[in-house]
This record gives sequence, C-alpha cells and structure tokens, in this order.
Amino acid sequence: MSHTNDRARQKALRAHLYIDPRAIERTSCGRLSLDNAGSRQQDFQAMLATCLMSTYDEKHPFEAPTGGSLASTESYCNTVVSRLGQLDVHINTACRIASRLLPLLHDGHRVSGIPGLRLEGHNKRRLRLVHLPTGGRLDLIDARASKGRTRRDFRRRLNAETEWHTEPGITPLWRSRDLLPEETALANHWARKSCTPLRSALMTRAMLIWYKLGIKPTWHEPATWHDYPVLRWVPGRLQVDAARLGQMLTESPASIPGAIYKRHNASTGLLLLGAGSAVRLRSLPG
Repeated sequence: MSHTNDRARQKALRAHLYIDPRAIERTSCGRLSLDNAGSRQQDFQAMLATCLMSTYDEKHPFEAPTGGSLASTESYCNTVVSRLGQLDVHINTACRIASRLLPLLHDGHRVSGIPGLRLEGHNKRRLRLVHLPTGGRLDLIDARASKGRTRRDFRRRLNAETEWHTEPGITPLWRSRDLLPEETALANHWARKSCTPLRSALMTRAMLIWYKLGIKPTWHEPATWHDYPVLRWVPGRLQVDAARLGQMLTESPASIPGAIYKRHNASTGLLLLGAGSAVRLRSLPG
C-alpha cells in the first residue's frame, strides 16, 4: 500500500509542480520531501520569493529602473527543486535570467537584481550562483541545452546576455569577490524573520502558484499598523481566490508540512507555520 501511495503522490507532484519525482530528495525513511533547505539557504530562498513574486504594475524595489526583469522571470521557469544547500531552477534561457538576477548599481545609488549574488561557475548548461551574505546557492539549469553545445559556447552566450551591464551609468557589482557597501545596506531583505520558513516554502512551490493556479502575486511587507506580510493578487483566468490557495498549500499533495490556513472569508486568510510564522493571503477584486 505504501508503494501505491508513493506512486500516487509522485504523479500528483508532477501535476502540481511540473517536477520529475526523481529530482525530489527523500527523507531518511524514504518519503518525498519538498522542503530540504537548511537555515541559511531558507534565508536566501525567502528573499528570492519576495523578489520574483512581483509584477510590472507592483514592482519589487530591486527591479531595474526600466522594464520588468524580475517580474517576468516566472514566465521562463519550468521546474523549481529545493535541496539542502541549493535551489535548482530549470529555466528557459538561463543566461538571460542570470543577467537580470545578478546585481547592478545604477548611477551610483540604486541596486537592481539580487544584492550579494555572484557567479561561481558554469558548465555547458548550468550556471552556479552563490549569495555571499547567506551562503545560499542558486543553480540555473538551461532547459534548451542543445546537443553538441560546449562550455565555451555557454560562456559566449552569458557574455552576450550581460553585455548591457557595462553601459554608461551601470556598475556590475557581481564581478566583485566581496560584498560591497551598497549591497550591505540592503541586508534587511535577507535577514531572518518569523515568516522566513513560509516564504522559503512558497518559493519551493512557485510553480504551483504561477502555473497550476495561474496566480501572479505580489509581496507586501507589513504596514506599520499590521502584524503580517501579505501575498496578494488579482484572480486571473482560473479565478483562484485566497481560500483556494490556502487549501492547496495545506491540504494538497504539494502542501507545506505543518502549515495550517485560517480562513477569514473567500478573499483573505492567514497561512501559519509553527509559532509566529505567518503570511496573509489576499485575493483582490478583479
């Protein structure tokens, strides 16, 4: 029976997260486990979730002065896999996405991209990125790798995609081996908070949110009069409200272990994990 249940869950996870079950790590007792990040890796994944869960209309502060580079990243993703010490993201055009995530300084005062992110290395289809402050790792794995491509070919593509990083008024912070003062000043974005485990778990389930449910959410820090951060969105074609997302995150095969959802009404409720870790889910009128 356990084998049958395991096979059923593998099938469900493939349908919910677009993930090959063979890529999911297992616990010591052999159960599939989606949340494998250690503490510092969680800090990084939590920050990444808040950066990527943004839109053209409601941009993250790390968005570039023009365009919507972070806001468009989700449209390139194919699979997200959390491991103990890294996050694997299978993605179309990995080099292009890296050019948007690597940090830049604009006109000497504004940082775009992920502060502290650095290119550690690459092979012919995988970019290995490390976040200096947390030690968190992000591997961008190119889903369009063609047969016969070499490591040198991949490097040429990366160079072409990052060519604009040398335009007037732009300083590529990611070429420094050290964390620079302009990045250190933004440490609050990756500092551990009570909601960090939940944000990390939401990053692990980003494909469920973006693709399975068709939600394009934005992250909002707590207002001065409110205790909880908010993940909010306007329901799209599938008309998924907060109650539905809360149910999927706590009761589906892709649920967050130990999380509960306290529904207020169809459009708002509180997602809770352990003591003090909470995020308010809110769907807005269309």
